[in-house]
Amino acid sequence: MDRRDLKITVAKKYYIDGLSQEEISKQIHVSRPSVSRMLKACIKEGIVQIKIDDVSSLGKELGRRITKEYGIRDAIIVPQSYSADADKEKVGQAAASYIESLLSPGMLIGIAWGTTIHSIVKNIKPKSFIKADVIQLLGGTGNKTTDTDANMMALTLAKALNGDSYILQAPFMVQSKILRDLLMEEPHVKNHFQKIKSTDLAIIGLGSTKPELSAQFRSGHINIEDSEKLIREGAVGDICGSYIDINGHLCHSALNDRMIAISLDDLKRIPTVIGAAAGEKKADIIVGALRGRYIDVLITDEKAAVKVLNYNQNQ
Repeated sequence: MDRRDLKITVAKKYYIDGLSQEEISKQIHVSRPSVSRMLKACIKEGIVQIKIDDVSSLGKELGRRITKEYGIRDAIIVPQSYSADADKEKVGQAAASYIESLLSPGMLIGIAWGTTIHSIVKNIKPKSFIKADVIQLLGGTGNKTTDTDANMMALTLAKALNGDSYILQAPFMVQSKILRDLLMEEPHVKNHFQKIKSTDLAIIGLGSTKPELSAQFRSGHINIEDSEKLIREGAVGDICGSYIDINGHLCHSALNDRMIAISLDDLKRIPTVIGAAAGEKKADIIVGALRGRYIDVLITDEKAAVKVLNYNQNQ
């Protein structure tokens, strides 16, 4: 019996059969401290996963209604917290747990960037036995903050899943459509986007046009004038850099032509797309993503979910 199989045996005896560490040590002929160390290793390596289902009855009902009204596969609605940052952390934890339940060896996982994605990545526990690869869905930024460092997020997630990372060595936004088109023809970039078409699971945030909520604004890609113009054009936010309106239609913004990122059509072809967003101020972009059928699974909080459902009732 190899070391991993022994850990699994110990975990089953302790967590399923209810044996004490002392009883297990006698059965497998090792010391009790050795059993204790193996049990700790089981949790650290993801062999044993302890999950607390803190979704309230309200959250379950909201999730059921969103799933039914918008025709998506699943909706996980977490309880409201005491602050916006706490909401984002809860959404990140819930998304990480949901993603972990879907993982299997050999998967290719696409990842965007943003504060919610950062929260998800940091909450995914290391899975040495999975061996899943990670690929960036959009270009990186020169601004190396925790929520905009796309390269580091991909590397961190790949390390947790014991896989390889496919890094897109290109900026997220360039100065013109001409430059963007030229870069998209570069062999490395072209091959990267061809590889994206093999993605099994995508993890994306839902960006806002509101400056105080926008990762693009914080990273310096757009300014106040850009934000105001996008709002006048009917944009409620972006999905992987593509700005959409409340009905999920692509906005005719010049900014969309300057992004080096997965297209919305290619995003739709990915078998499972998980969209995560926190806060009721994100309700409009959530509605746009749902109406445009860009996501299969929504993970958000109760206040945002209530507002999302109200959009349908009020229109």
